[in-house]
Amino acid sequence: MPNSATDPALEQQLKQSRESLDFALQSGRMGTWDINLVNNSIACSQLMLDLWGVTAKELNGNRAILQKKVHPDDLQRMNSSIDEAIKNDSIYELEFRIIPSPGKERWVMSRGRCTYDSDLKTPSRFSGVVFDITEKKIKEEKLTAALKARDQFFMIANHELRTPLTCLELHHQVMELELKLNYPDVFSTEILKSGFQKQKDNLQRITRLVNNILDESQIASGSLSIQPEHFDLCEMAREVVDRFKIIAESAGVEVRFTITQSVPGKWDRFRLEQVLLNLLTNAIRYGNKTPIHIEIKGDEEKGVMIVRDNGLGINSEDQKRVFEQFERATGDNNTNGLGLGLFISNSIIKAHGGEISLKSEIGKGAEFAVVLPRFPG
Repeated sequence: MPNSATDPALEQQLKQSRESLDFALQSGRMGTWDINLVNNSIACSQLMLDLWGVTAKELNGNRAILQKKVHPDDLQRMNSSIDEAIKNDSIYELEFRIIPSPGKERWVMSRGRCTYDSDLKTPSRFSGVVFDITEKKIKEEKLTAALKARDQFFMIANHELRTPLTCLELHHQVMELELKLNYPDVFSTEILKSGFQKQKDNLQRITRLVNNILDESQIASGSLSIQPEHFDLCEMAREVVDRFKIIAESAGVEVRFTITQSVPGKWDRFRLEQVLLNLLTNAIRYGNKTPIHIEIKGDEEKGVMIVRDNGLGINSEDQKRVFEQFERATGDNNTNGLGLGLFISNSIIKAHGGEISLKSEIGKGAEFAVVLPRFPG
């Protein structure tokens, strides 16, 4: 019978098996670890050492060196899982975070199982593999955030769309009742005018909400369309203000418009009208019925639109947040809107190569400034 210690064929077979195993581990980016439970020392493959950011010399079989690299919030959970697997002779499998270097965090998956001394039936070694799952975790977190945002979006959209639709339905029910009880008095000019205005307001609100939903979908898919054309920014703003004055007057708000000069350029007119209307609508919502100031100016390189009110104001902590999806200038749940207006406006301005900024203090109103390159490339 051949001696396994000297059989060349068997040695070659073992060598090939080790090489195949090493190749498989490297291809799967899996490191290996082996804990000696008698003296609590550990041996690791180079890939695991690289993942943990530790050299073989630094490790020197000291298990505590690796434990120090485990995220503090996950260390107890990891040790408890290992103890449980040893106690119950079960598979150890755990996802946890490590910190290979200051400020750098990675997610890993570790799997292993204990081996026991056959004579004493006591645990002797605990061995397994570990691999980097950081990219997987990032994708999961993004998906979770996207699903949460989607659920929040549908919840807000459902609430916001239901309100004007309910108002329209109630108004029609009232009109039907009035027709039965008060015909023909219900057709007086004053009553008809008031009824049509209420219907128009609710339809405008529905249209605005639907447009925001469509725009948000385009932004999410990276397909927000920009169609530049030559026009005067001042002329565009004047037309928007003329249309908006009806809304402002019905809300008891004065609109003051300042033009310093003609500001021609090449932009998407429809989109910039949308931005200005969003800013004016916000000024009415949060302006506390103070006058709204609009200023249009520019130079050879840029055009500037400024909308300012003297209302509630926005604290410094919330000033960046208001440009995010589903966020409002205040936490008041009674405020109408999906919380998409400033997010969409910011996306439109960025698509033009410009920027939108906010200056505000609590109780001193808010100023939004839109800066646009005159002829964006």
